[in-house]
Amino acid sequence: MKSKKEHIRRMGKTKLYENQEGAYMKLVKKIVDLALIFVLMVSMVGCNTTTNTKENKKNTKLTIMTTLFPYYDFARAVIGDVKDIDLELLVSPGQDDHSFEPTPKDVVAINKADLFIYNGGSIENWVEEVLKSLDNKNQTAMRMMDYIDDHKLLTEEESEGVFAVNEHDHDEHSHSEEEHNHSEDNEANHDEDEHSEDEHSEEYDEHIWTSPVQAALLVQAISDEICKLVPEHKAEFQNNTKAYIKKIEKIDKEFREVVAGAKHKEIIFADKFPLKYFAKEYGLKYYAAFAGCSGDTEPSAKTVAFLIDKVKAADVKGIFYLELSSTAMADTICDDTGTKKYQFNSCHNVTFNQFKNGVTYVSLMEENVKVLKKALN
Repeated sequence: MKSKKEHIRRMGKTKLYENQEGAYMKLVKKIVDLALIFVLMVSMVGCNTTTNTKENKKNTKLTIMTTLFPYYDFARAVIGDVKDIDLELLVSPGQDDHSFEPTPKDVVAINKADLFIYNGGSIENWVEEVLKSLDNKNQTAMRMMDYIDDHKLLTEEESEGVFAVNEHDHDEHSHSEEEHNHSEDNEANHDEDEHSEDEHSEEYDEHIWTSPVQAALLVQAISDEICKLVPEHKAEFQNNTKAYIKKIEKIDKEFREVVAGAKHKEIIFADKFPLKYFAKEYGLKYYAAFAGCSGDTEPSAKTVAFLIDKVKAADVKGIFYLELSSTAMADTICDDTGTKKYQFNSCHNVTFNQFKNGVTYVSLMEENVKVLKKALN
């Protein structure tokens, strides 16, 4: 049973989160209101368009917009060489999607999309408010978390590795799947108020694409929707989809081979840890400085010391940091332990140069296969 002190702490965190979320949603509403004014002005101008303009509009390409890079890449793979589709990425390359706030211009662009693909979850809590405000009644919106079975979704609590080390008195800060199994007796010991509070504060981990197995399902879901919108190219889309899923399945096989032949099954991240779905898929234990996509960026000395101890105890040959992230903590640990650091791609986003050079989800995962093999052996 959790202590009363712990319960009060969690309630305080929940209240703080609710206050922060409320302030954020007020900001989003202001942005949406400004965008609606802009849309109305554009519509009024549109009333004066000529017949020729109307005829040209009939030939306008289908527009698909995605919020995150993985879904941009999945849609791009499905579309292939078909020319009469415009594909747009809302969150620009190099931008942190966790701090993204839509501008009025962004809302107008979203309104013009025929298919809008977003992830859902806490990183995109602005989306629902925006979608409610749109006047494009013909738009199809895909929330990708809805395409993963509920029993396969992990809660934020389950996706925490090492976090706030000083809040724990024991040494077990990694989470394996077995450690998440609670007996019925333990469940019965939760008092009713505490259980209710946990249910209301529970949120799902949104990083569903980090498991290649789930990524293949998401590619198929996007393909099915695009086929409905552009049925004249259905055969081509289906062939492209099969080819890309085959590449993802190859990556999945390579990850399994690396883990099966590894000297140890622990991964250490001197960073946040948005890779719980990945770790679960391949049976890896993990240690990290922060949980999920925590807003924390500065680790305590105790956290760094804990990770250093883990590196030494497991004789780990490599630790990880995330793309578009600082390597400062990884450098500190490497200096102390002599281990190497490697970038692991969570595929949240890519740099401008990577985007320009056509990097893909598969190519990023191929890089992950290589560095994982080095770190585990």
